[in-house]
Amino acid sequence: MKKLTKEEVAKLVVRKGKSTPVRTGVMHLQPGEFLLIEKSDWNQQNGPGQMLSRLTKKTGMEFKLQTVDSDGGGWIVERIK
Repeated sequence: MKKLTKEEVAKLVVRKGKSTPVRTGVMHLQPGEFLLIEKSDWNQQNGPGQMLSRLTKKTGMEFKLQTVDSDGGGWIVERIK
């Protein structure tokens, strides 16, 4: 166990409920920030587009999704709004 300061707690990324690490990472993006989701991070059959659509409807955040084909593939998510 370890005591934490308020500054250390503010830097931590905290999951909500049974949320996946990818969804948690996307939810903590600020406008203009990017997140690389590697294929090894994503265990669903389809890409993260559907998850991003649901988050947009639920939270009002807007995202741009791009597919990466080099280095094993994956997706780049940019938070727009």
